[in-house]
Amino acid sequence: MRRRSGRRAYLRANRNRLRHNREKKEFNKREFLRTLGSYAISILIVVIIAYSIVAFGAQTLRIVGQSMEPTLQNGDVVLVNKIGYVFGSPKRFDLIAFKQREGDNGYYNVKRVIGLPGETITIQDGYIFIDGVVLTDLPFDEKIATEGLALEGVTLEKGEYFVLGDNVNNSEDSRFANMGNILENEILGKVVYRWLPKTTRGKL
Repeated sequence: MRRRSGRRAYLRANRNRLRHNREKKEFNKREFLRTLGSYAISILIVVIIAYSIVAFGAQTLRIVGQSMEPTLQNGDVVLVNKIGYVFGSPKRFDLIAFKQREGDNGYYNVKRVIGLPGETITIQDGYIFIDGVVLTDLPFDEKIATEGLALEGVTLEKGEYFVLGDNVNNSEDSRFANMGNILENEILGKVVYRWLPKTTRGKL
């Protein structure tokens, strides 16, 4: 009898141990699935945020040409804040990215805002005048050799901006009819940061 009782106790113990192991395995499986699901949700959130930043918040552009030297060099990669003007408007001396032509041949330009809506911009004797007052604190030192359309004065309408390149004597900008004034709805955003090259990376 004792031998049978001992055997029954042994079998019960084994059954309990097997049941415990099965429950432990099931528990671990559930825990694994929970952890996996948590990681998947975290990755999805990161992807959505990254996409939102690229689609709606920021965009990188590569500078083409020498018109913004010495501020920006040909080949520099800059970061454009696309939501910077959602609750405001461009200010004088802002660097803006804009696109005037749609389609495959259209590309983004980067220039500096000089004239604001409602102002009259005149360039005479190498100097810029805003409503008849000479503009100071310019980001470039050169006198302007070519006045273009601004020789007789350019009056900006609502939502129009007059832009120049920092390399003012080697820039195609609002002085010339093929660019002219920039419309507010043509502006992609404000250029805020130089991303490449790394040696000059930083805020603009």
